[in-house]
Amino acid sequence: MKIRLTIAVLLLAMTFLTSCATAPAPGASLRVGASSGVITPPTGTLLAGYDLNRRSTGVHDDLFAKAVVFDDGKTPVALVTLDCIGLMYPDVQALRQEASSRCTALAIPPERIIVSSIHTHCGPDTIGIWGPSEGETGRDETYIKSLIATAAEQVARAAKSRVPAHLVRAEAPTPEWVVNDSEPGDTEKTFPILQCLDASGASIVTLTNLACHPTVLDGDTTDVSADWVGAFYAKMASQLSGEHVFVQGAIGGWIQPVTPERTFALAQRYGEDAASRTLAALKNAAKLQGGPIRFASLPIDMPIENPVYEQMAAAKLTPRLMDKTTKTEVAWFALGDAEFATHPGESAPCFARASRDLMRGESKFIIGLGLDELGYICKTDYFDQPDKYPSGKYLVSMSPGRSAGEILQRALEQLIPQEKSKKHLAYLAY
Repeated sequence: MKIRLTIAVLLLAMTFLTSCATAPAPGASLRVGASSGVITPPTGTLLAGYDLNRRSTGVHDDLFAKAVVFDDGKTPVALVTLDCIGLMYPDVQALRQEASSRCTALAIPPERIIVSSIHTHCGPDTIGIWGPSEGETGRDETYIKSLIATAAEQVARAAKSRVPAHLVRAEAPTPEWVVNDSEPGDTEKTFPILQCLDASGASIVTLTNLACHPTVLDGDTTDVSADWVGAFYAKMASQLSGEHVFVQGAIGGWIQPVTPERTFALAQRYGEDAASRTLAALKNAAKLQGGPIRFASLPIDMPIENPVYEQMAAAKLTPRLMDKTTKTEVAWFALGDAEFATHPGESAPCFARASRDLMRGESKFIIGLGLDELGYICKTDYFDQPDKYPSGKYLVSMSPGRSAGEILQRALEQLIPQEKSKKHLAYLAY
């Protein structure tokens, strides 16, 4: 009862801050632009995701910052994806401000710039907890500034390049190599795809929302790589014009690739398979109403119920304050019948299902690691019975706390304006 009262008080207190579902623009037509830039770090960069003091010795495939700008003439929105382990909220805020200031072709308010990460474990330590030794940050602030500048520039370029567009949607079966290591069988059965086409029918950009950790490669790998997502990019580019954006989904609790070997060859096979499924689905794509754009966001004071997080902040390993609560944000936007909801970390599949149930559109995207990387957003049962789930203790140890999932869902209930069914409450039964 205490947790539920706390959540209710928090959300009631936050509604006056930023919760503005913008009104539709009558008869709006959609314009879309896209751009990408390289954010590969220099050799010797500390890598994220596995052991301390793991430094890059080379580059297998480049890392990218990719941006898409959607504009209906009234409510422009930008989506940025980064090939990194994750970007925490203070860095997201800095990126949004920089991108907004660079956009001379179109005024995009910072809050309408949505930033997410793919979560590769062979990219730079943008969080700070994989340093040279315990107690030393792994963040290279010079690199972080460069990443922010490059990503911001892609938003500006995408805004300049926007052209009249129409949308098509598709859906593909989730590959059999995507599994839930903690709860076998609990994975998304399909994944959504959105394509923006210009007046001639050429692709401006495709967005693929497949939930799976890019972790074919293990801690012995010291070459920079986007893992299987890098091979996905390459295959898509060889077959289809325009930009190709991978939007990570709900990968918590613990959505991983099957790894009988930890090789670049296997990462390539998986990435090419994901691309082939995307391309095959697009052959039967359906038209989608693309406008008007609606948008809403809500800042949140997320409770920090994990003392490890407070210790990390006290040691200044990360760029954020974490003292009982930490600032984060949840957002939702719609391009006509395509809807997008952000999850500020690695959320369990049950929260993806609950979020999708709130949406009424024909294409529903869950943007994992959206606007933040708070760690794992777990079902409450993981905190009550961590030994019940493989890796349960680890997932809980890297989570802000048991109330994070409910707070996330309550925030999205406020943001998404459609009438809601009662099915979204099913996640509470877990």
